[in-house]
Amino acid sequence: MLNERERKKYDTIEKVVNGEITRKEAMSELNLTRQQIYRLIIIYHNDGKNGFSHKNKNKIPKNKKDDNLINELEELYLEKHYDFNFVHFYEEYVFGKYDISYDVMLKKFTEDDIISPLAHKKTIKLYKEKMKEVVKEDNSDIKEEKVELFKSRIIEAEKAHPRRSNNLYVFGQEIQMDACNKMWFGGISSFLHLAVDKATKKVLFGWFEYEEITRGYFVLLFNIIINYGIPAKIKADNRSTFSANNAKDKDKKVFMTQFGKVCERLDIVLHTTSISTAKANVERENETFKNRLIAELRYECITDIDEANRYLNEIFIPKMNKKFSYVIDKKTSLMKENTYTQDELKLIISERKDKVIDNASSIYFNKKYYIPANLETGEIINFQKGTKCTLIIDYDGNYIGEIENKYYIMLELENRDSIMKKESEIKIQKKGHHKIVQPKNHPWRKNMMLKY
Repeated sequence: MLNERERKKYDTIEKVVNGEITRKEAMSELNLTRQQIYRLIIIYHNDGKNGFSHKNKNKIPKNKKDDNLINELEELYLEKHYDFNFVHFYEEYVFGKYDISYDVMLKKFTEDDIISPLAHKKTIKLYKEKMKEVVKEDNSDIKEEKVELFKSRIIEAEKAHPRRSNNLYVFGQEIQMDACNKMWFGGISSFLHLAVDKATKKVLFGWFEYEEITRGYFVLLFNIIINYGIPAKIKADNRSTFSANNAKDKDKKVFMTQFGKVCERLDIVLHTTSISTAKANVERENETFKNRLIAELRYECITDIDEANRYLNEIFIPKMNKKFSYVIDKKTSLMKENTYTQDELKLIISERKDKVIDNASSIYFNKKYYIPANLETGEIINFQKGTKCTLIIDYDGNYIGEIENKYYIMLELENRDSIMKKESEIKIQKKGHHKIVQPKNHPWRKNMMLKY
Protein backbone atom coordinates (compact mmCIF):
# COMPACT_ATOMS: atom_id res chain seq x y z
CA MET A 1 0.00 0.00 0.00
CA LEU A 2 1.40 3.36 -1.05
CA ASN A 3 0.63 6.62 0.67
CA GLU A 4 -0.39 9.72 -1.28
CA ARG A 5 3.15 11.01 -1.81
CA GLU A 6 4.48 7.61 -2.89
CA ARG A 7 1.47 7.11 -5.21
CA LYS A 8 2.17 10.47 -6.90
CA LYS A 9 5.81 9.49 -7.54
CA TYR A 10 4.79 6.12 -9.00
CA ASP A 11 2.13 7.58 -11.31
CA THR A 12 4.47 10.30 -12.59
CA ILE A 13 7.35 7.88 -13.32
CA GLU A 14 4.89 5.51 -15.03
CA LYS A 15 3.86 8.35 -17.37
CA VAL A 16 7.56 9.04 -18.13
CA VAL A 17 8.20 5.38 -18.95
CA ASN A 18 5.08 5.24 -21.17
CA GLY A 19 6.15 8.42 -22.98
CA GLU A 20 3.19 10.51 -21.80
CA ILE A 21 5.37 13.23 -20.26
CA THR A 22 9.04 14.15 -20.50
CA ARG A 23 11.67 13.77 -17.80
CA LYS A 24 11.89 17.57 -17.52
CA GLU A 25 8.15 17.78 -16.81
CA ALA A 26 8.52 15.06 -14.17
CA MET A 27 11.35 17.04 -12.56
CA SER A 28 9.09 20.08 -12.33
CA GLU A 29 6.08 18.14 -11.04
CA LEU A 30 7.95 16.17 -8.38
CA ASN A 31 10.48 18.96 -7.62
CA LEU A 32 13.38 16.51 -8.06
CA THR A 33 16.69 16.62 -9.93
CA ARG A 34 17.34 14.83 -13.22
CA GLN A 35 19.51 12.24 -11.47
CA GLN A 36 16.73 11.45 -8.99
CA ILE A 37 14.26 10.94 -11.88
CA TYR A 38 16.71 8.48 -13.48
CA ARG A 39 17.02 6.61 -10.18
CA LEU A 40 13.21 6.32 -9.84
CA ILE A 41 12.94 5.00 -13.41
CA ILE A 42 15.44 2.24 -12.57
CA ILE A 43 13.41 1.38 -9.42
CA TYR A 44 10.25 1.25 -11.55
CA HIS A 45 11.80 -1.28 -13.96
CA ASN A 46 13.43 -3.45 -11.25
CA ASP A 47 10.91 -3.49 -8.36
CA GLY A 48 7.70 -2.11 -9.83
CA LYS A 49 5.18 -0.55 -7.46
CA ASN A 50 6.76 -2.09 -4.34
CA GLY A 51 9.96 -0.16 -4.96
CA PHE A 52 8.20 3.16 -4.21
CA SER A 53 7.11 2.07 -0.72
CA HIS A 54 9.30 3.20 2.21
CA LYS A 55 11.56 0.41 3.39
CA ASN A 56 10.83 1.02 7.11
CA LYS A 57 7.09 0.77 6.68
CA ASN A 58 5.43 -1.65 9.13
CA LYS A 59 8.73 -2.09 11.00
CA ILE A 60 8.86 -1.54 14.76
CA PRO A 61 11.36 1.23 15.71
CA LYS A 62 14.34 0.00 17.69
CA ASN A 63 13.85 2.69 20.38
CA LYS A 64 10.13 2.01 20.85
CA LYS A 65 9.32 1.31 24.48
CA ASP A 66 7.58 -1.91 25.42
CA ASP A 67 3.90 -1.52 26.27
CA ASN A 68 4.48 -3.57 29.42
CA LEU A 69 6.93 -0.91 30.67
CA ILE A 70 4.41 1.87 30.05
CA ASN A 71 1.63 -0.08 31.79
CA GLU A 72 3.89 -0.72 34.77
CA LEU A 73 4.72 2.97 35.14
CA GLU A 74 1.05 3.97 34.80
CA GLU A 75 -0.03 1.51 37.50
CA LEU A 76 2.80 2.68 39.76
CA TYR A 77 1.70 6.29 39.34
CA LEU A 78 -2.04 5.67 39.74
CA GLU A 79 -1.73 3.41 42.79
CA LYS A 80 0.96 5.12 44.88
CA HIS A 81 2.03 8.47 43.41
CA TYR A 82 -1.15 9.98 41.94
CA ASP A 83 -0.59 13.29 43.77
CA PHE A 84 2.97 13.73 42.40
CA ASN A 85 3.50 16.00 39.43
CA PHE A 86 5.11 14.26 36.47
CA VAL A 87 8.56 15.86 36.86
CA HIS A 88 8.69 14.95 40.56
CA PHE A 89 7.52 11.39 39.85
CA TYR A 90 10.08 10.93 37.07
CA GLU A 91 13.02 12.28 39.10
CA GLU A 92 12.24 10.25 42.22
CA TYR A 93 10.96 6.89 40.91
CA VAL A 94 11.72 6.55 37.18
CA PHE A 95 15.05 8.18 36.34
CA GLY A 96 17.90 5.66 36.61
CA LYS A 97 15.51 2.76 37.31
CA TYR A 98 13.63 2.46 34.01
CA ASP A 99 14.97 2.86 30.48
CA ILE A 100 12.66 5.67 29.41
CA SER A 101 12.99 9.42 28.95
CA TYR A 102 10.73 12.01 30.54
CA ASP A 103 9.36 13.19 27.18
CA VAL A 104 8.32 9.66 26.19
CA MET A 105 6.72 9.03 29.59
CA LEU A 106 4.83 12.34 29.40
CA LYS A 107 3.60 11.55 25.88
CA LYS A 108 2.36 8.08 26.85
CA PHE A 109 0.67 9.32 30.03
CA THR A 110 -1.13 12.02 28.05
CA GLU A 111 -2.24 9.57 25.36
CA ASP A 112 -3.63 7.28 28.07
CA ASP A 113 -5.64 10.11 29.68
CA ILE A 114 -3.46 10.58 32.77
CA ILE A 115 -2.94 14.23 33.71
CA SER A 116 -0.72 15.98 36.20
CA PRO A 117 -1.94 17.84 39.31
CA LEU A 118 -0.24 20.90 37.79
CA ALA A 119 -2.18 20.65 34.52
CA HIS A 120 -3.26 23.94 32.98
CA LYS A 121 -6.88 25.04 33.05
CA LYS A 122 -7.23 24.35 29.34
CA THR A 123 -6.08 20.74 29.81
CA ILE A 124 -8.38 20.31 32.81
CA LYS A 125 -11.30 21.60 30.76
CA LEU A 126 -10.62 19.18 27.88
CA TYR A 127 -10.32 16.19 30.20
CA LYS A 128 -13.43 17.26 32.09
CA GLU A 129 -15.43 17.16 28.85
CA LYS A 130 -13.92 13.79 27.98
CA MET A 131 -14.79 12.41 31.42
CA LYS A 132 -18.45 13.37 30.92
CA GLU A 133 -18.51 11.49 27.62
CA VAL A 134 -16.87 8.46 29.25
CA VAL A 135 -19.45 8.40 32.04
CA LYS A 136 -22.32 8.70 29.54
CA GLU A 137 -21.04 5.99 27.21
CA ASP A 138 -19.91 3.74 30.08
CA ASN A 139 -16.71 2.97 28.18
CA SER A 140 -15.07 -0.03 29.83
CA ASP A 141 -11.77 0.55 28.00
CA ILE A 142 -10.91 3.41 30.38
CA LYS A 143 -10.12 2.17 33.85
CA GLU A 144 -12.07 3.33 36.87
CA GLU A 145 -8.84 4.66 38.41
CA LYS A 146 -8.48 7.17 35.55
CA VAL A 147 -12.05 8.39 35.97
CA GLU A 148 -11.39 8.92 39.68
CA LEU A 149 -8.15 10.70 38.77
CA PHE A 150 -10.16 13.03 36.51
CA LYS A 151 -12.43 13.94 39.43
CA SER A 152 -9.54 14.51 41.85
CA ARG A 153 -7.67 16.71 39.36
CA ILE A 154 -10.76 18.89 38.82
CA ILE A 155 -11.24 19.30 42.58
CA GLU A 156 -7.55 20.24 42.99
CA ALA A 157 -7.82 22.77 40.15
CA GLU A 158 -10.83 24.40 41.80
CA LYS A 159 -9.02 24.57 45.15
CA ALA A 160 -5.77 25.88 43.64
CA HIS A 161 -6.80 29.54 43.98
CA PRO A 162 -9.34 29.89 46.80
CA ARG A 163 -11.42 33.01 46.73
CA ARG A 164 -10.39 35.64 49.27
CA SER A 165 -12.43 38.35 50.87
CA ASN A 166 -12.19 41.85 49.40
CA ASN A 167 -12.31 43.33 52.91
CA LEU A 168 -8.91 42.11 54.08
CA TYR A 169 -7.44 45.60 53.66
CA VAL A 170 -8.49 48.98 55.04
CA PHE A 171 -7.76 52.50 53.84
CA GLY A 172 -4.11 53.47 54.26
CA GLN A 173 -2.93 49.93 54.98
CA GLU A 174 -1.18 49.61 51.60
CA ILE A 175 -0.48 52.29 48.99
CA GLN A 176 0.82 51.08 45.62
CA MET A 177 3.07 53.32 43.51
CA ASP A 178 4.22 53.01 39.92
CA ALA A 179 5.04 55.07 36.83
CA CYS A 180 3.88 54.52 33.25
CA ASN A 181 5.70 55.77 30.15
CA LYS A 182 3.48 56.98 27.31
CA MET A 183 2.95 59.89 24.94
CA TRP A 184 0.34 61.39 27.24
CA PHE A 185 0.23 64.90 25.78
CA GLY A 186 1.82 67.03 23.10
CA GLY A 187 3.39 64.07 21.26
CA ILE A 188 6.18 63.95 23.88
CA SER A 189 7.12 60.86 25.89
CA SER A 190 6.50 61.39 29.61
CA PHE A 191 5.97 59.37 32.78
CA LEU A 192 2.77 59.36 34.81
CA HIS A 193 3.47 58.62 38.50
CA LEU A 194 0.44 57.21 40.33
CA ALA A 195 -0.40 56.27 43.92
CA VAL A 196 -3.40 53.97 44.51
CA ASP A 197 -4.93 52.74 47.77
CA LYS A 198 -5.41 48.94 47.71
CA ALA A 199 -8.54 48.84 49.91
CA THR A 200 -10.67 51.59 48.31
CA LYS A 201 -9.13 51.47 44.78
CA LYS A 202 -8.84 55.27 45.11
CA VAL A 203 -6.18 57.15 43.15
CA LEU A 204 -4.65 59.38 45.82
CA PHE A 205 -2.48 61.52 43.53
CA GLY A 206 -0.83 61.60 40.12
CA TRP A 207 2.11 63.51 38.70
CA PHE A 208 3.70 63.92 35.27
CA GLU A 209 7.46 64.07 34.80
CA TYR A 210 9.56 63.69 31.67
CA GLU A 211 11.53 60.91 33.39
CA GLU A 212 10.71 58.36 36.11
CA ILE A 213 12.62 60.06 38.92
CA THR A 214 12.61 60.14 42.71
CA ARG A 215 11.25 63.69 42.61
CA GLY A 216 7.99 62.37 41.10
CA TYR A 217 7.47 59.94 43.97
CA PHE A 218 8.33 62.65 46.51
CA VAL A 219 5.50 64.74 45.05
CA LEU A 220 3.11 61.78 45.41
CA LEU A 221 4.07 61.16 49.03
CA PHE A 222 3.91 64.83 50.01
CA ASN A 223 0.41 65.31 48.61
CA ILE A 224 -0.86 62.03 50.09
CA ILE A 225 0.26 63.11 53.57
CA ILE A 226 -1.18 66.62 53.18
CA ASN A 227 -4.56 65.42 51.84
CA TYR A 228 -5.09 62.08 53.62
CA GLY A 229 -2.39 61.35 56.22
CA ILE A 230 0.64 59.09 56.64
CA PRO A 231 0.09 55.58 55.19
CA ALA A 232 1.15 52.42 57.00
CA LYS A 233 2.80 50.76 53.99
CA ILE A 234 3.98 51.62 50.48
CA LYS A 235 4.48 48.94 47.84
CA ALA A 236 6.53 49.66 44.70
CA ASP A 237 8.80 47.97 42.19
CA ASN A 238 12.52 47.26 42.52
CA ARG A 239 13.78 50.32 40.67
CA SER A 240 16.68 52.27 42.16
CA THR A 241 14.36 54.89 43.70
CA PHE A 242 13.06 52.33 46.18
CA SER A 243 15.67 49.58 46.41
CA ALA A 244 19.47 49.72 46.40
CA ASN A 245 20.38 46.43 44.74
CA ASN A 246 24.11 46.95 45.38
CA ALA A 247 23.62 47.41 49.14
CA LYS A 248 25.69 45.11 51.34
CA ASP A 249 22.97 44.79 53.96
CA LYS A 250 20.21 43.06 52.00
CA ASP A 251 17.72 43.33 54.87
CA LYS A 252 17.87 47.14 54.83
CA LYS A 253 18.43 47.75 51.13
CA VAL A 254 15.11 49.60 50.79
CA PHE A 255 16.26 52.08 53.45
CA MET A 256 19.53 52.82 51.64
CA THR A 257 17.81 55.00 49.00
CA GLN A 258 16.65 58.58 49.54
CA PHE A 259 12.99 57.52 49.33
CA GLY A 260 13.63 54.67 51.75
CA LYS A 261 15.21 57.02 54.28
CA VAL A 262 12.16 59.30 54.07
CA CYS A 263 9.86 56.33 54.73
CA GLU A 264 12.01 55.34 57.69
CA ARG A 265 11.74 58.85 59.18
CA LEU A 266 7.95 58.81 58.71
CA ASP A 267 7.62 55.25 60.08
CA ILE A 268 6.25 53.90 56.78
CA VAL A 269 6.93 50.29 55.78
CA LEU A 270 8.42 50.24 52.27
CA HIS A 271 8.04 46.95 50.39
CA THR A 272 9.47 46.34 46.92
CA THR A 273 8.67 43.56 44.46
CA SER A 274 9.57 42.61 40.89
CA ILE A 275 6.20 40.91 40.32
CA SER A 276 3.73 43.23 38.62
CA THR A 277 0.69 41.26 39.83
CA ALA A 278 1.73 41.98 43.42
CA LYS A 279 0.68 45.60 42.84
CA ALA A 280 -2.26 44.84 40.59
CA ASN A 281 -4.32 47.90 41.61
CA VAL A 282 -1.88 50.50 40.31
CA GLU A 283 -1.24 48.39 37.19
CA ARG A 284 -4.97 48.35 36.43
CA GLU A 285 -5.20 52.10 36.94
CA ASN A 286 -2.31 52.60 34.52
CA GLU A 287 -4.30 50.71 31.89
CA THR A 288 -7.47 52.68 32.65
CA PHE A 289 -5.62 55.99 32.42
CA LYS A 290 -4.06 54.96 29.09
CA ASN A 291 -7.50 54.28 27.64
CA ARG A 292 -9.10 57.51 28.91
CA LEU A 293 -6.62 60.22 29.91
CA ILE A 294 -4.70 60.44 26.62
CA ALA A 295 -7.92 61.07 24.70
CA GLU A 296 -9.11 63.72 27.16
CA LEU A 297 -5.78 65.59 27.16
CA ARG A 298 -5.84 65.64 23.36
CA TYR A 299 -9.47 66.82 23.32
CA GLU A 300 -8.63 69.61 25.79
CA CYS A 301 -5.63 70.62 23.60
CA ILE A 302 -3.24 70.28 26.55
CA THR A 303 0.43 70.17 25.52
CA ASP A 304 2.11 71.71 28.60
CA ILE A 305 3.20 69.52 31.53
CA ASP A 306 2.04 72.00 34.18
CA GLU A 307 -1.39 72.24 32.58
CA ALA A 308 -1.49 68.45 32.29
CA ASN A 309 -0.75 68.05 36.04
CA ARG A 310 -3.47 70.56 36.89
CA TYR A 311 -6.07 68.79 34.73
CA LEU A 312 -4.99 65.39 36.08
CA ASN A 313 -5.45 66.19 39.79
CA GLU A 314 -8.25 68.74 39.67
CA ILE A 315 -10.54 67.17 37.07
CA PHE A 316 -9.59 63.68 35.88
CA ILE A 317 -8.65 61.86 39.11
CA PRO A 318 -11.68 63.15 41.10
CA LYS A 319 -13.91 62.02 38.21
CA MET A 320 -12.33 58.53 38.11
CA ASN A 321 -12.50 58.15 41.91
CA LYS A 322 -16.18 59.07 41.92
CA LYS A 323 -16.86 56.47 39.24
CA PHE A 324 -14.70 53.53 40.36
CA SER A 325 -13.45 53.89 43.96
CA TYR A 326 -15.08 53.11 47.32
CA VAL A 327 -15.90 55.46 50.18
CA ILE A 328 -13.21 55.82 52.86
CA ASP A 329 -14.19 54.29 56.22
CA LYS A 330 -12.50 56.55 58.75
CA LYS A 331 -13.31 54.19 61.65
CA THR A 332 -11.10 51.39 60.30
CA SER A 333 -8.57 53.60 58.48
CA LEU A 334 -4.88 52.97 59.17
CA MET A 335 -3.87 56.32 57.70
CA LYS A 336 -2.07 58.10 60.54
CA GLU A 337 -2.90 61.73 61.18
CA ASN A 338 -0.35 64.21 59.88
CA THR A 339 1.06 66.29 62.76
CA TYR A 340 3.72 68.06 60.70
CA THR A 341 3.46 71.53 59.21
CA GLN A 342 4.11 71.90 55.50
CA ASP A 343 7.54 73.44 56.14
CA GLU A 344 8.50 70.55 58.43
CA LEU A 345 7.21 68.04 55.92
CA LYS A 346 9.24 69.65 53.14
CA LEU A 347 12.37 69.13 55.23
CA ILE A 348 11.47 65.50 55.92
CA ILE A 349 10.62 64.63 52.30
CA SER A 350 14.01 65.60 50.97
CA GLU A 351 17.30 64.28 49.67
CA ARG A 352 20.15 64.21 52.18
CA LYS A 353 23.86 64.09 51.44
CA ASP A 354 26.57 63.72 54.07
CA LYS A 355 29.30 66.35 53.53
CA VAL A 356 32.31 67.74 55.40
CA ILE A 357 33.20 71.44 55.80
CA ASP A 358 36.53 72.24 54.09
CA ASN A 359 39.20 74.74 55.18
CA ALA A 360 37.23 77.59 53.52
CA SER A 361 34.08 76.86 55.57
CA SER A 362 32.21 75.53 52.54
CA ILE A 363 31.10 72.24 50.99
CA TYR A 364 31.44 70.91 47.44
CA PHE A 365 28.43 69.45 45.60
CA ASN A 366 27.70 69.00 41.89
CA LYS A 367 30.84 70.91 40.87
CA LYS A 368 29.80 73.95 42.93
CA TYR A 369 30.73 75.36 46.34
CA TYR A 370 28.14 76.22 49.02
CA ILE A 371 28.70 78.16 52.24
CA PRO A 372 26.35 78.12 55.29
CA ALA A 373 24.48 81.28 56.27
CA ASN A 374 21.93 82.25 58.92
CA LEU A 375 18.35 81.42 57.84
CA GLU A 376 16.93 84.76 59.07
CA THR A 377 19.70 87.33 58.55
CA GLY A 378 21.66 85.71 55.71
CA GLU A 379 24.92 86.29 57.60
CA ILE A 380 27.67 83.84 56.62
CA ILE A 381 28.71 81.47 59.42
CA ASN A 382 32.22 80.03 59.57
CA PHE A 383 32.93 76.49 60.80
CA GLN A 384 36.14 74.61 61.43
CA LYS A 385 37.54 72.25 58.83
CA GLY A 386 36.18 68.70 59.22
CA THR A 387 32.83 69.70 60.70
CA LYS A 388 30.10 67.31 59.53
CA CYS A 389 27.31 68.82 57.44
CA THR A 390 24.15 67.17 56.12
CA LEU A 391 23.13 68.82 52.86
CA ILE A 392 19.33 68.77 52.56
CA ILE A 393 17.65 69.35 49.19
CA ASP A 394 14.12 69.98 50.38
CA TYR A 395 10.80 69.43 48.57
CA ASP A 396 11.00 72.85 46.87
CA GLY A 397 14.59 72.30 45.75
CA ASN A 398 16.16 74.65 48.34
CA TYR A 399 19.62 73.79 49.70
CA ILE A 400 19.70 73.65 53.50
CA GLY A 401 22.56 72.51 55.70
CA GLU A 402 22.14 70.74 59.04
CA ILE A 403 25.25 71.46 61.12
CA GLU A 404 25.49 70.63 64.83
CA ASN A 405 21.69 70.11 65.04
CA LYS A 406 20.95 73.55 63.56
CA TYR A 407 19.68 74.51 60.11
CA TYR A 408 21.44 76.97 57.80
CA ILE A 409 20.73 78.13 54.29
CA MET A 410 23.48 77.07 51.87
CA LEU A 411 24.49 79.93 49.58
CA GLU A 412 26.04 79.08 46.22
CA LEU A 413 29.41 80.71 45.64
CA GLU A 414 29.46 82.14 42.14
CA ASN A 415 32.44 81.13 40.05
CA ARG A 416 34.18 83.63 37.82
CA ASP A 417 33.68 81.23 34.91
CA SER A 418 29.91 81.52 35.31
CA ILE A 419 29.77 85.33 35.07
CA MET A 420 32.94 86.29 33.19
CA LYS A 421 34.62 85.19 29.98
CA LYS A 422 38.27 84.47 29.42
CA GLU A 423 40.05 86.38 26.72
CA SER A 424 40.98 83.10 25.01
CA GLU A 425 37.25 82.28 24.61
CA ILE A 426 36.48 85.52 22.77
CA LYS A 427 36.46 84.88 19.05
CA ILE A 428 37.98 87.63 16.91
CA GLN A 429 35.75 88.21 13.93
CA LYS A 430 37.66 88.80 10.74
CA LYS A 431 36.46 91.59 8.52
CA GLY A 432 35.14 90.05 5.35
CA HIS A 433 35.23 91.56 1.83
CA HIS A 434 32.38 93.98 1.34
CA LYS A 435 30.09 92.69 -1.39
CA ILE A 436 29.05 95.38 -3.82
CA VAL A 437 25.51 95.04 -5.19
CA GLN A 438 24.92 97.13 -8.27
CA PRO A 439 21.63 99.09 -8.48
CA LYS A 440 18.94 97.96 -10.92
CA ASN A 441 19.45 100.96 -13.22
CA HIS A 442 23.18 100.26 -13.58
CA PRO A 443 24.25 99.97 -17.27
CA TRP A 444 25.71 96.49 -16.72
CA ARG A 445 22.48 95.12 -15.20
CA LYS A 446 20.35 96.95 -17.80
CA ASN A 447 22.32 95.40 -20.69
CA MET A 448 22.07 91.97 -19.08
CA MET A 449 18.27 92.23 -18.78
CA LEU A 450 17.95 93.35 -22.40
CA LYS A 451 20.11 90.45 -23.52
CA TYR A 452 17.87 87.80 -21.91
